Amino acid sequence: MSKKLIFSISILLLLMGRTVAFAQVYTAQNGTATFEAKMPLNSYIGETDQLEGSIDFTTGKVDFTVPVKSIKTGNEKRDGHMYELLEAQKNPKVVFKGQLTEDFDLDTTSKHTVKAKGDFTLAGSTRQITLPLDLNPVSKGIQLKASWSLLITDYGLERPSLMFIKVKDQHDLSVDVLLTEK
Repeated sequence: MSKKLIFSISILLLLMGRTVAFAQVYTAQNGTATFEAKMPLNSYIGETDQLEGSIDFTTGKVDFTVPVKSIKTGNEKRDGHMYELLEAQKNPKVVFKGQLTEDFDLDTTSKHTVKAKGDFTLAGSTRQITLPLDLNPVSKGIQLKASWSLLITDYGLERPSLMFIKVKDQHDLSVDVLLTEK
């Protein structure tokens, strides 16, 4: 009887070990996020290197944040106006929380594009979006890159202007971050 018990416990531990081994959570710190704002005869880029987040490849959960005040455009006055517009005191983070809509094979050695659908929150306003995520396995983890566009007026934001020339409504965003296994 004790051999059966030991065998059963061994099988249980083996199965539990496999579950832990396949818990595939990848996290990111210090990734880059950028946006480009365009206007006639001019454009500017805002960027940060404080993108953080994670992807759980077991559950498909995707979660990324950027502190608003970490975003810099190279012009302190413009940055101050941007923080004011985004109400950075009340809404200190830009957030994406979503779910992968397709699987990513962690055993692959080539780049794949998968989609993540979820809530993107900017300046306290949330809209559901679908993002294409380029996932490229590298020696230290998975390099994630994504690019998309949004209309700032969709988030209740007024288009900034410079001497009566307004910034275009569409802003182009991108992220680039190394995901490492947790």
